[in-house]
Amino acid sequence: MKTLDLHKTVAELVREYPELKAVLADIGFDEITQPMALKIMGRIMTIPRGAIVKGIPMDEVHAGLEAAGFTLVGGEKEARQTLLREYVGRLNDGEDLESVRADFVKNFESVAAEEIADAEQSLIKGGVPLKDVQKLCDVHSALFHGKMEHEAVVDTHEKAAEALKNMEGQELPAGHPLHIFQLENTAMNAHLDKLQAEMEGAADPAVILPLVGAMNAVRTHYAKKEELLMPRLYDYGVTGPSQVMWGVDDEIKREIGVITKALKEDAENYPLFKGRLAQVMQRMREMVFKEEKILFPLSMRYLKESEWHEVYRDIFEIGVAFITLDDMPRWDAGEAWIKAQEIPAGILDGKVKMATGELTIRQLQGILQLLDVDITFIDENDIVRYFINEGRVFTRPLSCLGREVYNCHPPEIIPVVRQMLLDFKAKKRDHLEVWRRIMGRPIGVRYMAVYDDAGEYIGTVEFVQDFQKALDKFGGGKK
Repeated sequence: MKTLDLHKTVAELVREYPELKAVLADIGFDEITQPMALKIMGRIMTIPRGAIVKGIPMDEVHAGLEAAGFTLVGGEKEARQTLLREYVGRLNDGEDLESVRADFVKNFESVAAEEIADAEQSLIKGGVPLKDVQKLCDVHSALFHGKMEHEAVVDTHEKAAEALKNMEGQELPAGHPLHIFQLENTAMNAHLDKLQAEMEGAADPAVILPLVGAMNAVRTHYAKKEELLMPRLYDYGVTGPSQVMWGVDDEIKREIGVITKALKEDAENYPLFKGRLAQVMQRMREMVFKEEKILFPLSMRYLKESEWHEVYRDIFEIGVAFITLDDMPRWDAGEAWIKAQEIPAGILDGKVKMATGELTIRQLQGILQLLDVDITFIDENDIVRYFINEGRVFTRPLSCLGREVYNCHPPEIIPVVRQMLLDFKAKKRDHLEVWRRIMGRPIGVRYMAVYDDAGEYIGTVEFVQDFQKALDKFGGGKK
């Protein structure tokens, strides 16, 4: 029996089975017949990786090798990553999503969450654009259901909820952060059920508009996982799923925003947006599966108890979605931890001495809390060191302190932030201003480099402010 270990390089396998060279050439690996290519690339290239480079479907590779009398072993991880790349390519080529789903179900039905996470991460590190990997997010839902009918969605959500309840063999206590995420997902699906029923019934735009507007609450749900779970997974080297999911979250939020704005301008636009609305609702449902089958189990596996305490504390800063804080059960362990973190009164009475006077920390804190502006300071090493969030334009969880600022931004924004800070350090510029409407409100975001008396860069301060009140005072609120 001729056995090919796909973990081995092509050169190793050809030395073991010289006749393999002709077989691989027939399959499409043309360069294999060239001695120099075999000598140089064959030493580092495996058959699955070669299939990626050549764009040859692994099904064809397997069929060709087995027809030549070879039995394939090993290389499962590489083969799966090759298949995922193939799926990306097929989607980019315009192939129907459902046909790609069918193959995904066939090849990935028994794959653990960690393997999908690792595959996504490897694809990104291997140079596959993040936008392309994000397309796999819709395909992933094939793990949980192979069809789009509402009944399948509800049935699968119930199974996912049961799996979450006993995640990692642990019963989640009431009020645990993942229990809260689960409550939000259940309430979100109930809201979507109500909206879907209206869409299938009389479809009165006056009734549908407020239900569509309420979908924007998903921003708070996504903010919690993006700011409280994903950065912690980054700390453990688990970046792929978070990067992919964050990008899809942004797409969902943008689409909801577009539809909401169009219906607010004229509710009679509803027939034009009905298809898009149904599609984004489906994507929201499928993101639930992604969270409960991949993100949440990964979070439970890696995060320590102390980290869950911090996540619980920061939920109150960001807020809840589709439920109310009054409905949210309290986690006894988290409540006890929060109480233990209270700052002793003596520290607040300490003084900060400056060139123009001195203030106690309590006084300085009181003054800053009167400012209707969000202020964040990033030190010279790009670490978030301080913030005050009285303007509440964006959420700022305490867990962002001590972290690189890049972990606090969507993947697509990170290159912009990185370049800005490099420019500040090199003194190519000393400020950047961004003015735009966020959820219909005029927001100004100003980044300013901070230098010491010697001209050395010591950090960047970000000011975020809602200017609606000022515009209203000057009679320009609607411009």
